[in-house]
Amino acid sequence: MVVYYQLAGKQVGSHVLAMGVLGSLFGGVYLATRGGSQPKQAAPPIQASSKDEETFIQYVLCSSSFTSADPSSQLQSTVTTMKPLPFPLALNIGTDIVHLPRITRLIHRRDYLTRFTRRILNDHEQHDFRTRFALPAAMNSPNQRPLPSSTDMARWLAGRFAAKEAARKAAPNGAASLGWKDVMVRVSETDTGRPEVVYLDGETARIGKLSISHDGDYVVATVLAAG
Repeated sequence: MVVYYQLAGKQVGSHVLAMGVLGSLFGGVYLATRGGSQPKQAAPPIQASSKDEETFIQYVLCSSSFTSADPSSQLQSTVTTMKPLPFPLALNIGTDIVHLPRITRLIHRRDYLTRFTRRILNDHEQHDFRTRFALPAAMNSPNQRPLPSSTDMARWLAGRFAAKEAARKAAPNGAASLGWKDVMVRVSETDTGRPEVVYLDGETARIGKLSISHDGDYVVATVLAAG
């Protein structure tokens, strides 16, 4: 049986009132249990000088949000699909470091100074070495003690040794393709005061750029040469 009530000048049936009460009840329960809507976190402002710049920044941010989940796979995919460009110049670089006390011990060994210098220095470099340190042509005969070697002598030999090793590494076919005497270290004839290396292994001598640095007990040499 439907009972009608007078509400706001209109007759409303009891069944309509019942549905309204039930709807209000269930709606209140739903809002109470879901906790309401969370406030949306505002993004920081984009300091762009133009609309186009703002659009570009938003595009980059959106793109990075998709790729940041697995950056390693993205990098690997880029490397495998990208063909690297070759080095534009036919140049090789070589470097070597020498521990100065090692050279000092070698040249102070009995009868070893002559053997060591003959092994690493060519005839022109041996002449420069003997002239620089006022040494006789025949050093360290088998029956005499080795000549006293100064620190300057050890540094000079260490620099030559490091330079020759660096030059061998910078050679077109690598260090195994030539020996120590195939490389000559000298002061440049055109670039005054700067050292350089000269490759003597071919029909025509080739020049390489050389830099030598001394720091405490270490000597470092770097050579830049045509590949």
